[in-house]
Amino acid sequence: MCLPVIKAFQNKHPNHRISILTKEVFCPLFSELSNVQLIGLQKEEGTFSLLQRILKFQSFDLVMDLHSSLRSRIICLTLALKGAKTHKIDKRKSAKKKFLKTTNSLLKPITSQVQAYVNVIQHFGFDLSTKDLSTIKKEKKSINKICIGVAPFAAHSSKTYPEDLMRALIERLCTTNPNIEVILFGAPGNQQEQLREWCGNSIQLKTNSGMCLKNELNVMSQLDLMISMDSANGHMAVNYNVPVITIWGSTHPFSGYQPLFQPLQNSFLPDYQMYPKLPSSIFGEREIRGYEDAMRSINQESIILRIKEILNL
Repeated sequence: MCLPVIKAFQNKHPNHRISILTKEVFCPLFSELSNVQLIGLQKEEGTFSLLQRILKFQSFDLVMDLHSSLRSRIICLTLALKGAKTHKIDKRKSAKKKFLKTTNSLLKPITSQVQAYVNVIQHFGFDLSTKDLSTIKKEKKSINKICIGVAPFAAHSSKTYPEDLMRALIERLCTTNPNIEVILFGAPGNQQEQLREWCGNSIQLKTNSGMCLKNELNVMSQLDLMISMDSANGHMAVNYNVPVITIWGSTHPFSGYQPLFQPLQNSFLPDYQMYPKLPSSIFGEREIRGYEDAMRSINQESIILRIKEILNL
């Protein structure tokens, strides 16, 4: 979610040298940025080893901590001792607690994650607002297909659309128009193996199996639509100006993690009259007994209608 913010900052302040520290596997996410130095955190690399590598780079004047983890705070402290000015993101913990205690019919959006990123930059006196954010424009290849991405998995079962309903939704998409191609996105291992089973012998279904992240992003940039859970795939697709439909379970788009630039009508939530204790968590880690079927209360017909509206079918 920070990519559009960094891109906007770079566009408004092109004379500043930017270094980005992220997990090495995530470095391709920032490949569209020019004149940016990427520092990849290697798998199982310790904080001390990472610090040694960081200190070998040129000195830093400002450190913007967009994570505020124990590791990032240690890095900030070390660089502050070297003379850098530092500031960490506000995780909005009190606002999130208050949000979860609010009756669902009275919910109002709290400060978004993207706005929290912008606030860190503004702290140092830079002129930047969410109005400056934009997507990455990539030229679409001229093919006679309607490409729909589907990311059916999430980190927690409480925000994962039931398998039988998801497969039914995909089947309905394929029968809507013979030119529709559905590309299924999942993590390497069990998820991709499961998606290959879903594909069977269908010529309309493909998976991201065997793709590296760079190739996945290239495929996402060519999509006409992405259907995602409350997960990273929706945020990645949005970066390429792809419309995103999100299906929510125990979490809620007002909690700060709704995909950027997307209207609320692209978010589909459970029936809150049937499940009044929702949302139950910010990230989906808290499951409520008896709420296992909450996502089954989402009207699938309304999802289909919205898809047809977006794709002009």
